[in-house]
Amino acid sequence: MFPFRSLSVVASVLASVQPAAAQEATKAQTLDEIVVTGTRRETRLQDADVSVTVLNREMLNQARIRDVRQLDAVVPNVQFNESGQLGSTFISIRGIESNPFIVNRAAVYIDGIPFRELSNAVLNQVESIEVLRGPQATLYGANSESGLIVINTRAPTDRLTAEARATATTFSGGRSGTLDGFVGGPLHGDTLSGSLAFKASQGDSFLRNLQPGRPEGRIGETFLQGRLRWRPSDRLTVNATAYVLDTRAPGVFDQEYFPLDLDLYNRSYADRFNGGRRIGRFTYVNDAPKRTDEQEIVTGVSAAYRPGYGTIEAAASWRRLDTDARGLDFDFTGLPTASGQDAKVKDFWNAELRFVSPADRPFKYIVGVSHYRQDDDRFLATFVGPGGLDSFVRAPNQFAQARDWGAFASANWSPAALPKLTLGAGVRYDHAHREAQQSAGQLDMGGGSLFLYRDAALSADFEAWLPRFSVRYEPTDQLTLYATAAKGYIPGGFNLTAAQKDLSDDVLRYASETMWSQEGGFKWRSIDGSLRLAGAAFYIRSDNWQEIQVAADASGRIISSDYIGSDASIDSKGFELEAAAEPITGLTLTANIGYADARYRDLQVSPTLNARGRRVKLTPAYDGYLAARYQTAAGLYVRAEVGLTGKQSLETLGEAVQPAYQTVGLQAGYEGPRWSARLFVDNLTDVRRGTGLAFRNLGFGNDGNWYSPIGRSREAGFELGWKL
Repeated sequence: MFPFRSLSVVASVLASVQPAAAQEATKAQTLDEIVVTGTRRETRLQDADVSVTVLNREMLNQARIRDVRQLDAVVPNVQFNESGQLGSTFISIRGIESNPFIVNRAAVYIDGIPFRELSNAVLNQVESIEVLRGPQATLYGANSESGLIVINTRAPTDRLTAEARATATTFSGGRSGTLDGFVGGPLHGDTLSGSLAFKASQGDSFLRNLQPGRPEGRIGETFLQGRLRWRPSDRLTVNATAYVLDTRAPGVFDQEYFPLDLDLYNRSYADRFNGGRRIGRFTYVNDAPKRTDEQEIVTGVSAAYRPGYGTIEAAASWRRLDTDARGLDFDFTGLPTASGQDAKVKDFWNAELRFVSPADRPFKYIVGVSHYRQDDDRFLATFVGPGGLDSFVRAPNQFAQARDWGAFASANWSPAALPKLTLGAGVRYDHAHREAQQSAGQLDMGGGSLFLYRDAALSADFEAWLPRFSVRYEPTDQLTLYATAAKGYIPGGFNLTAAQKDLSDDVLRYASETMWSQEGGFKWRSIDGSLRLAGAAFYIRSDNWQEIQVAADASGRIISSDYIGSDASIDSKGFELEAAAEPITGLTLTANIGYADARYRDLQVSPTLNARGRRVKLTPAYDGYLAARYQTAAGLYVRAEVGLTGKQSLETLGEAVQPAYQTVGLQAGYEGPRWSARLFVDNLTDVRRGTGLAFRNLGFGNDGNWYSPIGRSREAGFELGWKL
């Protein structure tokens, strides 16, 4: 049931689209500092005709957000779905879900570099994060149909700056430690500056394997980022960035699935296959040998030139993701049946050139062109029976290529006769080329099951026109009203699918997904800036929804790898409210709530079953957030937060359900001119919750249970920080 009591609490708190700014900043300064850059030009939050949440570095630090996947707690109608502790992160916004087998329907840009598939990105030394809800395809192209997340890391500074932080945490069955920091400053006069950010962590997996002879699991990460800023003149600025993220995880497979019903699992397998060992809420028994190694390398350069009228902006980037994950246990028990490996190398290139007109004119516009390229090389491997990390037998490599280019234009006009009214329109032409290749072969799944690969060499082109329309009206300086209509899309493509028998040719191909979204909203602020309130209502329809499917036999045992179909449709409608208040000096209150009723209008699951009317998977009916922080003049502070998540389905038919839950976090600490310290507890009530797509038992079929990734357990820790 929708939490109307929670909604009344949110309304009474009156917090804003932003948590309150730094205590030492004046409220007038705070209003001026909230800027949205995801609109491709710097726009005051109050003037943005989009539902957006902006979090600056101080807000992120106060909420102790250290990972991209923690963002959904503080942003309404946004959820991050996981395929494991180290697996990719998939973003659902306003009921438009993403999952590990379909590329994200929300785009992420980190320092201008696109991430259509987001790996375990760390939020180290981030300057700001913007979450824009609703289609952004007119300016950003494919795979931004549900929204956009813009992450700006800390830029080089004009004076010497240095910070360091050490963190120690403990949780059920383990502990971890992290050291991270930043140093930046001028390198050559006032024309060249640079910075270096780093992070090193080592710790136990919060999910422990009880199988004798198998490591319980360790995860180590090393992150190093360098940035340069060159300003040879007042007209030209050049930025360059590069980083490497290296992950080593012995005893951990990046995609892990755990039973939702622990008692049923232990009754079924503890004595029969697991040597009498009974699993707990965050422990499991797997015979498969496990290890995950991942390296991500990113380089990018951007430039802005001001010729005297407007700005010419250019950006180019390259990114490589290299992952080798071994140890998917197909039966989820200590029985040595079959183990799986997933190895892939992905290369991404992106380039964009645009012209941005001056911001101080009644008619403002942006025009540009972009190019995106992605090359994937992947193989799966298995072995049957007992074995080690070197026992895997490879299936044929699978290759996929994507080549996208687009041209776009967007304009806003404020008529002289109606200066408080702004009309906006934009359009993008997007062209996508897709190719896929594989050779004939097989994959041994154990128990006499062979997945067969067929020869395939497929290619096709897809195109779309992506318009956006908006109207914004400011009846007063404190209130802004707006309405928008926009189209988003994901290009079609090909399935390189393995199965126990040949699948029909139509399974190999799927069409482009398109959707229309309508939105109306408001932004309000008090005259002194102590209160902010924002909200929006939306309606979204997709008539050719891309949906993940698998083939199964009569017992529920999977007989094919995953594939995508596009003959479904969905509707999603709902709203979000955000608010923040600073009623007295030192006290900040933050609250938000989102509601999304996303349902399938048509999804043929089997020849006799349609999912029509059921909720779209991985989209909770509601989510909410309440936080209060008080800091004394001496720098001592306390903070408490509560996150609310509604009931959600973890698979298409709604048979695997994650019930509604609440998480609680507490902090206490000190912030001084040089030193800071913090004690914290996350997930105080130790909620066990499914966080991703659920499956039946991959080895045994329908054993009465569902298996899903599991979120983090309760975690307590201590942070010590220093800055120059």
